[in-house]
Amino acid sequence: MGTRLEARLRGVLASIPAPGANGTRAEKKNYTEALSSQVTEALADAFREAGLPGVRAPRGRDKQFMGGYGTKGVDAYLSDEKHGLLLSSGTKGLLYDVPKNLKNRYRDMVMEALELHKRFPYAVCGHLLFLGKSEADRTSKAFGTVLGEAVALLQGISGRTRPDEPPELYEVVGVTLLDPGEPESLDLYPSGVPEALQGGRYVDRMVRRFRVRTPFYRP
Repeated sequence: MGTRLEARLRGVLASIPAPGANGTRAEKKNYTEALSSQVTEALADAFREAGLPGVRAPRGRDKQFMGGYGTKGVDAYLSDEKHGLLLSSGTKGLLYDVPKNLKNRYRDMVMEALELHKRFPYAVCGHLLFLGKSEADRTSKAFGTVLGEAVALLQGISGRTRPDEPPELYEVVGVTLLDPGEPESLDLYPSGVPEALQGGRYVDRMVRRFRVRTPFYRP
């Protein structure tokens, strides 16, 4: 599964023009959002190939679910009328000014899991975070590198195995490194990232967790 996903993501990177080094903040934001949307579609394809044909990736306006404290948009998801949300896979990119924005993105992720699990405690919620590869190599005083800091933060909010565990935790989190517009920079298995957080294992781990959580589900 990781090999097919890797090929798809390299294709996505090759297809979206990246802003140059002197690109404006708006251009960088638009690029990151466009990339996130395409990555979400690639993940939805991967979930369907892995045996979950009902996974969808909304185009344009987000699919909205009523969360614990209000409506919450989701990226790739699986739901039905009987159970509501069964699986949610968030996609977020942090490619520019990563040291400055990492903690804010971490807080956003925590609130997303909290919102969804408060309303759907049995839902399997995951998140794939892709970081700028060059940015991730920058120095962090407390953790050695920015990537080391990201790992420390994400390990604390991943690994939810039971529906009665804290709602702000994710069942699965994945980390992928890439540099804008450079397909060969894609790294789904970054060194220094534990196997449980490596992006190349994300879909398989999500599907396994889903099978454990909902053993009687039939598409």
